[in-house]
Amino acid sequence: MPVALAAATAAVAVATAAVAVAVAVSVGRSNFSLSWFHDQGRFNQLPDHILLSILERVDTRTVLRTSVMSTRWKHLPLLLSDVDLDVNEFMHQNSSMSADEAMAVLVKLMSSLFGSPQSESIIKKLSLSFCLLIDLVTSLNYLFNIGELVCNAIDSGKVKSVELAITTEKRRIDCTTGDMQLHAMSLVEFFKISRSMSCCLTKLFLSTTRFLEADLHQLLISCDQLQHLILHLCSLRDSSRLKLDMPNSKLRLVELYSCRIKTVEFLCLPKLEHLLCESWVFSASPLSFGVIPCLEGLELGSALRRNQSGFKLTDLMCGASNIWIKPEGKVLRTALNKITKLLLHGIYVKFNLLWTLVLLESAPSVKIFGVKVWNHSCDEATEEREIFSERRNDLWDAEQLDSSVHYNQLEKLNFGGFNPTIKEHLVLIRAVTERAPKLKSVFLEDREPCERCEAMDNPIYPSTTSMFPKNEDEKSTVAKQLKAGTSRPVEIIFC
Repeated sequence: MPVALAAATAAVAVATAAVAVAVAVSVGRSNFSLSWFHDQGRFNQLPDHILLSILERVDTRTVLRTSVMSTRWKHLPLLLSDVDLDVNEFMHQNSSMSADEAMAVLVKLMSSLFGSPQSESIIKKLSLSFCLLIDLVTSLNYLFNIGELVCNAIDSGKVKSVELAITTEKRRIDCTTGDMQLHAMSLVEFFKISRSMSCCLTKLFLSTTRFLEADLHQLLISCDQLQHLILHLCSLRDSSRLKLDMPNSKLRLVELYSCRIKTVEFLCLPKLEHLLCESWVFSASPLSFGVIPCLEGLELGSALRRNQSGFKLTDLMCGASNIWIKPEGKVLRTALNKITKLLLHGIYVKFNLLWTLVLLESAPSVKIFGVKVWNHSCDEATEEREIFSERRNDLWDAEQLDSSVHYNQLEKLNFGGFNPTIKEHLVLIRAVTERAPKLKSVFLEDREPCERCEAMDNPIYPSTTSMFPKNEDEKSTVAKQLKAGTSRPVEIIFC
């Protein structure tokens, strides 16, 4: 049996009583290093439900190899309640298999899995990942086969819910506008013939497509159980706006990455809880809001390009200049009133940080406030850096802050990339500590390592030496600096 299976037993406590196992598990789904079992015979005596728990924690290739190599495990894949089928697992680094061949293997595997009379269990969640091929006719044939197999499995009661990730064989950099339109047209046809699947779809990832606005909107409406939507490098053919008016939608999480859509209008998504929008190319606000009563988290991240003029944060939050916070806190308060967690990441290390408190003042319910600075010498004087706007550091002073404002609900402050030699870092932490009567702890983290920065000289952070406190004396000195002038029992924690 494959060695990777042994690592999964670390998650099954009862297995450790039956088998002597030495396991070292590293982060990641299948990156395991371990010593093999001393007694495979006793291991094979474990009941099916424990072995199934092990199989659910390894990749599809490992599951298949195990079922072929061991008679004890042969029937187990047919009993899995969570099945993850990813075409990329057949095109691993050392494989010469083409995308066409990998798709053929995937379809054959699905046919065996869903068509076997020995398949007794119900698949509660089918996670399926496949790609659209360069050859349109071949790609459509695979799409129709996949749609038919999944729909038949759903109609027969073998599959209860589906998660789809649909990528493309051709890289984005090689895709023309025509390619992206063909991708979208193929997907529209795929969903038209896969009605049963659409009704059971809970998560959808789409990449490198160019839809008609009406087609994309109808596609999303047809997936009435959809809870998680991810659009990557997607655009529209006939409109600059995507209007999402879906009063019956169950969507809770939406992620938008590098989409060339001028504005996504969330007119009505009553269950939406979290929204992420990263890397947009237009100057106007990339989002606008209507009825979204459950929204709790909003993540925005995009470097300002030289051809962008930016927009006001209030324009975005109120639904409708740079994304630079001016004193518009009173206007923001209505939009940020219910936020309980506020994280500001990627702030350039040389910038003053007191402006972040404008947002904190405007969000009176925040309990966790986090700031993480960006310091990468590999980011300076590069061709990529030339695309973006010049960094601007507006000056702020502690005297500008309203001394009557307090962060009454704040309990935790996180600071990533902390450097005790940078005055702005100390000033921000002191300002928050003085104005947060319920603050219990301040967590300080070192800058994140970067291989590209290692050989480069950085005047702020030397490439070979971190300024983060290392020993107890240094930590004690920094803690005293931060607590100077306040008697509140705030715990300073060095992570």
